[in-house]
Amino acid sequence: MSAQWAGALPHDVVMPDLLAELTVLGEVARATTLRARGIREADLYAAVASGLVSRPRRGWVASPLADPDQLRAITVGSRIGCSSALRRFGVWAGVDERLHLRVPRTASRLVAPSEKLEVANPGVWHPSVPNRKRRSRKVLLAPDAPPRVHWAREIAPRRALDWIDSPQTALAAAVRCMDAEHASAVIDSVLHERVLTRREVHAVLATLPSASATLVDRFTGMPESGVESLFVRRMSRSGFHVEPQVDLTGFGRFDGLIDGCVLFEVDGRGFHSSAAEFFADRDRSLVGQAFGIPVVRPSAKHVLDEWPVTFAAVARVVEDAKIVRRHRGLPPVA
Repeated sequence: MSAQWAGALPHDVVMPDLLAELTVLGEVARATTLRARGIREADLYAAVASGLVSRPRRGWVASPLADPDQLRAITVGSRIGCSSALRRFGVWAGVDERLHLRVPRTASRLVAPSEKLEVANPGVWHPSVPNRKRRSRKVLLAPDAPPRVHWAREIAPRRALDWIDSPQTALAAAVRCMDAEHASAVIDSVLHERVLTRREVHAVLATLPSASATLVDRFTGMPESGVESLFVRRMSRSGFHVEPQVDLTGFGRFDGLIDGCVLFEVDGRGFHSSAAEFFADRDRSLVGQAFGIPVVRPSAKHVLDEWPVTFAAVARVVEDAKIVRRHRGLPPVA
């Protein structure tokens, strides 16, 4: 049967159409989805037989670009969800790098994979992510460790693909899965990356326990990276007045200002859109120094792994800056 279809297939017409459809769907899809989009059953059989595409599980089709985490999810009967799904939308999604999967509440168990996957492709972005973001970032693939499984329903089916949850369902899972400060940071990133609107975020939180409402505060949506979000809220909880996203008129925008006297720039190299933007941050630091305003530049590692020392250093800079400004008779930075 396979030889028959392979010989009869018009490669120059049908094959590119199938690959194009798979690209639109994120490189993997159910056969029923492809048939609904106009791909004939006979052409699917022929494409599999010719080796152009693979069948990782009965009823599924994968292009040669499908990545190992996608195939892991498919072969065990699940979708990529929670933080693993959010990363594929370009969202900062915490520090847990395990593969997070979602299965329906009605499912009895995961299906055991029939064989070990031998795929080394880079991670596949969700098709909605613009090319300008794909060029400067990479999808973080999970380590070879047992996945974290969530048993839940899909709350926005029209936004889901066969292999990955909707951003609404992924966010709902992440809020349940993470501690409060990381969940707030994820919400900030979802908004900053324009994956969901504020109304959609509030609709998601409304489906969760009432305590989730506290994750939205006066900073929500202002920090431009997850690590920046952690820094802002940690400093605020420690009693400092933090103003995120401060403009020095004509000289650029800074990540924020602490107690009206110290500017800060949180370095999240992976979440800058380009090397040019990264170096522009350093230009702004020189501007701050030229105006007599100290600039602290904690890195992601400082915030995530060395917070006690980082906080002590920043607090000292702020106290010293207050002394200098009082001595010079200068008001807080407007």
